Amino acid sequence: MGYSFFITNMKNNYSLFEQYLHRLSVGNPMFNEISFDLEKSLFLAKSSSINPRTIFISGLARSGTTALLNHLVNLRIGHSLSYQDLPFLFMPNVASNMRGNKKVSEPKERAHGDNILINEESPEAIDEIFWKNQIGEKYILDKQMALHEPSKSDLREYKKFIQLHLFKAKQSTYLTKNNNSILRMQAFMNQTILEAHFLFAIREPFAHASSLLKQHIRFVDMHQKEAFSRTYFDSLGHHEFGMHLKSFDLKDEALNTELNCLNPLHLEYWLVTWLNYYQYLMAHFSPDWILVDFNDLCGRPNEVMTQIAKMWDFEVQPVNISAYQAPIYQSNEEVFSESLLIRCQQLYQKLKSLCLAIPSKE
Repeated sequence: MGYSFFITNMKNNYSLFEQYLHRLSVGNPMFNEISFDLEKSLFLAKSSSINPRTIFISGLARSGTTALLNHLVNLRIGHSLSYQDLPFLFMPNVASNMRGNKKVSEPKERAHGDNILINEESPEAIDEIFWKNQIGEKYILDKQMALHEPSKSDLREYKKFIQLHLFKAKQSTYLTKNNNSILRMQAFMNQTILEAHFLFAIREPFAHASSLLKQHIRFVDMHQKEAFSRTYFDSLGHHEFGMHLKSFDLKDEALNTELNCLNPLHLEYWLVTWLNYYQYLMAHFSPDWILVDFNDLCGRPNEVMTQIAKMWDFEVQPVNISAYQAPIYQSNEEVFSESLLIRCQQLYQKLKSLCLAIPSKE
């Protein structure tokens, strides 16, 4: 098995060498900067003719963004970063030449315990490493992740990063699934350096908050037992749940105050998290976006992906994706504010009316 599969699957069977390698590379801005400079000196001229079409896939964690990414990759709509890009994320072509044709592991269920199978070739959300390296960690606060605006220079470097990965993959469309994209969404929307498209996922708030709570408990337990799993999460900028949980500071002071006071082991914290995220998304909604409802994605994935492909003028082969029955959560054991849930549900209905329309089966 490859280094990155051991790390990402959060098992306790990676070696000390693999841990040191991760810290040396992924967690070391100087190493990444030198790697990026080397990669650009060797391959940027060859890749600079690529005019990347960049698709930003985002949503609050547990909204179905991983499924969207996997479906798009399987339909050959674009290229995504994958586990095998670690630990040398900033020199994809150099690393690819060094790696050769390594044997790929059998897929195994990822650490979330949600029936999603992964191996080294599986697409993954590791794009945040670029932003941490490019602009520093000033937006990663003690308890929150702050809004920020990358400069034109940052965006030009991001384009080079994308071109180099697309050159390696021999493709022209880049898929980035990143739950943190909301923090720099305004900069992405207002720039002209990249051809940008946006795909957001929403989910019914009670089920969504229940899923987030379940994952938080799961990863707190994992982080307590496996110290390096905390280091790994931090290095990738994943603070959605676990011991180093951070909320999004989206400039709603009332909701920020609530999040700072509430216990993330209680459902109400996650309902406020849902409201905080999707209230901001609604306030900045653009008709150019595609919104997908989690229930449609689970129940009618073929129709959803066919519609997305049509809207972006992609030609794809007939889609054959199995439907998925999402867990059903009961409210009888949870204590939370009914008025808060109603507020969330009202916002959800507004967002749902803006979602991708799925033709009736009749």
